[in-house]
Amino acid sequence: MSTATTTSTLTQLMKTYYDRRLLKFAEPVMVADKLADHSRDIPQKEGKTVNFTRLVPLSKITSATSEGANPDYVEMEAFEFEKTVSKYSNSIRLTDTLQLTAYDDVLDDAVMLCGVNMGESINYQYRLAMSLGFYPMRVDNSSTYAVSGEVDSSTTTTVVDAANLTQADDFWNDGLIIFTDGQCAGYAGLVTDFVASTDTVTFEPTLKDAPAAGDHFRIVVTTGLAASNVITGAAVERAVAVLKHYKAPKYDGKYYVGIMSPYVVYDFMQDSAWVNAQHYASPEAIKNGELGKWGGVRWYEDTEAFTTVVTDGTAHESTVDRGFSFYSSSGTINQTPIFGKHAIAGTRIGGVKDKLIVKVSGPTDTSNPTNAYSYVSWKAYFVAVVLNGLFGVQLLSGTSTPV
Repeated sequence: MSTATTTSTLTQLMKTYYDRRLLKFAEPVMVADKLADHSRDIPQKEGKTVNFTRLVPLSKITSATSEGANPDYVEMEAFEFEKTVSKYSNSIRLTDTLQLTAYDDVLDDAVMLCGVNMGESINYQYRLAMSLGFYPMRVDNSSTYAVSGEVDSSTTTTVVDAANLTQADDFWNDGLIIFTDGQCAGYAGLVTDFVASTDTVTFEPTLKDAPAAGDHFRIVVTTGLAASNVITGAAVERAVAVLKHYKAPKYDGKYYVGIMSPYVVYDFMQDSAWVNAQHYASPEAIKNGELGKWGGVRWYEDTEAFTTVVTDGTAHESTVDRGFSFYSSSGTINQTPIFGKHAIAGTRIGGVKDKLIVKVSGPTDTSNPTNAYSYVSWKAYFVAVVLNGLFGVQLLSGTSTPV
């Protein structure tokens, strides 16, 4: 049986030093993790799946209750969904020759790379969840490629029939559908097929309960968005209006938060009465990566832009998938989330921290007889969850290139 040492067998001073180094390089790129809820970790030894309940708002009372009478009771409705925690990890292998001949502290450099990689990887999962889960909004306010609709009587947990959708086959493929009222309010799904002859939209993942006739939805694709369709103050104000309409709670009761990539920041700063972060009374805001505030939103910068390829109406299949959730480093569509408190959660296994592991060969390690290499690794048990898609807006835009 082979054995190897980990950070737990290093001196406590060295273990603490490398743990801090990992976090030092991970935290600056874990933008979304700072803003997510962290109250729903799964207790150890109770499986990997966590259940969430999204309450359905009660209908308004529009008539008075008669004197001496009790109101008719109503059932409390909820939309339940579940998510499964997964393990994310990566390793660097260091050869003995590299460690003996390198000028720099190779272990220190490896920890730095692992920290950045862990931060980027976790942040990506948040951005992916937001892409698939938040209310989609085009900055050009197109009425052709963004439509509100009403569910007809024929529905299932993966298909809705909407007579007002009269576009051609596959028009809405790889777009996003989000239900804006009814029992499924706040649920968003990726459109995998649209059939014009039956006015039916197929989406994933599967709902636990089918939407009811009369429920409303919004469906959006990114077709036609160009580099000139950049984020403007008007687009941000429209997104904030949507969040207020759906009663998204604010952070500290004052602000929503938004995450921008560098080119989006560049475009927005050309248009807005921007208040720079250095003007804040509290210097802590700057340390935490905050850019500034505008339009009721506190803005943070994320250097890892979430970009996708524009939807073009082709069939949803492995060779041409594009649009929401299909990240592409060369994509031209920038996704900029603006959201309120309780819009998204980061769920882990209770008491299990994101971990750095350093393994060097020991005297009884028969798998590495000449001590030819060692490993520096990280691992995290994690899932990013959109708690309510109506508490977040995903602004869809192009960007200019300032270089």
